[in-house]
Amino acid sequence: MGRQALKDARFQLVNFSDNELKVSLSNVSLSDEGRYVCQLYTDPPQEAYADITVLVPPGNPIIEARDEVLSEGNETEMTCTAMSSKPAASIRWMKGDKEMPGKPKVELTYDKMYTVTSRLTFTVSKEDDGVPVACIVDHPAVKDFLAQKYLEVQYKPEVKIVVEFPQGLTREGENLELTCQAKGKPQPQRVNWVKVDDDVPSHAVITGGDLYIENLNKTYNGTYRCVASNTVGESFDDYILYVYGKHV
Repeated sequence: MGRQALKDARFQLVNFSDNELKVSLSNVSLSDEGRYVCQLYTDPPQEAYADITVLVPPGNPIIEARDEVLSEGNETEMTCTAMSSKPAASIRWMKGDKEMPGKPKVELTYDKMYTVTSRLTFTVSKEDDGVPVACIVDHPAVKDFLAQKYLEVQYKPEVKIVVEFPQGLTREGENLELTCQAKGKPQPQRVNWVKVDDDVPSHAVITGGDLYIENLNKTYNGTYRCVASNTVGESFDDYILYVYGKHV
């Protein structure tokens, strides 16, 4: 390859003295990459070399999700693309504070630049709702280029029965009040009380998630179940009632 004098107007003389020649180059492009030679016209002549590599940072990373809303237990896929860089960028994935393994693909474009695409596949749980998934692009010219999406995960209700009254043993003649707490996404559309293998006492009062039974006796013994459901699924919690005598 032949040598070419620096006649481009982008080259400027910074310093010229008996022991130093310094030039600057503005508006660098890929065509400026290569070996630069400084010649000293001594006897004999001397030369020094400098190899210049031009880095091109990628554009802002683009993250895309296959699903906008997910149900717990389902698998989803995300892709992240870092376009037009030199050399090729690398892509890391983080779900919350946990690093996730992606599958990268590197393509060399017509203008001798690199486009990198990474694909991430994983299964979501209810704990992932609201968690950010971040695509982090690493490249010698830039640090911590970032794009992220927040997960929206729907999950079946979590059900818990709370004893409002009595505190302690349930005795004959006392009243029983149970509250069914149900939380899900979306919120449970239906909350229902049943007695396992039997009917709920006829005089029991059920108001939404509350079950109230007056004047307990041993015939009411059994397992009372609160069932809650939404569009994702159904869950339940059980309370075992055992009525003690008045003088225990």
